[in-house]
Amino acid sequence: MLADSTSHNDPHLIESEARYRAVIENASDMIQSVLPDGRFEFVNPSWLNKLGYTAEEVENLIIWDVIHPSSLDHCQTMFGIVMDGNVLPDVELVFKTKAGDPLPAKGSVTIREINGQIVATHAFFRDISELIRAQELEERNRELERESMARYLEKMAALGKLAAGLAHELNNPAAAVRRASAGLDEGISSRDASLAELVTNGLSADAWRLLASLATGQQRTSSSDDHDDPLVVSAREEELEDWLTNQGVTDCWDLAPELVSAGITCSQLEAVAAQVPTGTLGPALKCVSSSIALRDAANVIDRGTQRISDLVSAIKAYSYMDRGLEQVADIHEGIENTLIILAHRLRDVTIRREFDRDLPPVRTMGSGLNQVWTNILDNAIDATDGHGVVSIRTYRDGDRAAIEIADNGPGIPPELLTRIFEPFFTTKSQGNGVGLGLESVWHIVTDEHHGTIEVESEPGKTVFRVRLPFEHTAE
Repeated sequence: MLADSTSHNDPHLIESEARYRAVIENASDMIQSVLPDGRFEFVNPSWLNKLGYTAEEVENLIIWDVIHPSSLDHCQTMFGIVMDGNVLPDVELVFKTKAGDPLPAKGSVTIREINGQIVATHAFFRDISELIRAQELEERNRELERESMARYLEKMAALGKLAAGLAHELNNPAAAVRRASAGLDEGISSRDASLAELVTNGLSADAWRLLASLATGQQRTSSSDDHDDPLVVSAREEELEDWLTNQGVTDCWDLAPELVSAGITCSQLEAVAAQVPTGTLGPALKCVSSSIALRDAANVIDRGTQRISDLVSAIKAYSYMDRGLEQVADIHEGIENTLIILAHRLRDVTIRREFDRDLPPVRTMGSGLNQVWTNILDNAIDATDGHGVVSIRTYRDGDRAAIEIADNGPGIPPELLTRIFEPFFTTKSQGNGVGLGLESVWHIVTDEHHGTIEVESEPGKTVFRVRLPFEHTAE
């Protein structure tokens, strides 16, 4: 809608006004002229298209009819400034379309004067909806990048803690195996030398059977309780050293501890002295001692390598190495593997299990559920300061498996309980987490496994309850 002011016949002026009219009517910007009383003097087609009005409807409107309530006070202030003769080169406001929708715009406002009197305001506005959406999208992308980086750092921190714990768990049996294997060569040589001397001196078959029975512990007489009492052990070592000394055996201080640890008594050694060739009691007892040491070393190596093998198996199962992404699994296997992985943090924690081993399997996505158990157990350990009781219970709840992990810590305050699954919310001290552990738990349980998770807490008891649908197979 553009007022017709061509009341003269000057061809140059007519041509100039025609060009001006064409520019106004074809401009992509919203152009308006408003009279001092708020009525519209004219608006261009772009203005009409953006706000959804017809030219006839505009004749019955005033400027405040098309300003969004959020910008009304701001625009009334600006209108007063312009009517005082000021030009506003940079104005942002929100229009209200005919449908009532907000339309953000940015532009400038000038005035038209006749004989020094302001007769109208002229405004040029550009729709910035797309610009704002682009800015919002860019900010959202930046936020997602920050969240992604925070999650990555949280995972790396958790991985670092697990790696440090696993390194410690693996180092203990590995060190024991190294220590045990280091003395094998010397022990074998010592035993072989003693055997050679005994054979040379005519060791009988009966004497050999007696030595073998002592070496294998078949004739152990001392109780395990006495064996663990350091005072009893010390007294027996002293008694055995005195007996060996009286028998003329050298290195008795070295032999006595090994023989006592095997439960061998002086009366048993008297039987050996009576059986072996004269002058060979020392080599006979060295043979027994070396055999006991070799057997003990073999047991240490066996237990150590088994522990390492168990840890490696748990790591593979925990991380789902060599398995497909989607699996049907027994939830107890994942829980037990997680407990093995967290063994370094559970040394002083009492774990109580109440498992329903008859539960049907559930469908798992990669190692996601193991991350759930890790995060919940990690929080339970922190809540009890590493010295409490953590109870794990599984049971059937309709068509779902229910898993409860409870701790006897101080509990979570009611005002914080509803926020614990929020991203970046944490009750831990700075540097001990960024608040994405339980948010990840929520995502894994609800989005990836179509389950539910809830938490109940009171002083002395906090329970996380996870429910997962059973795997349904076609019959």
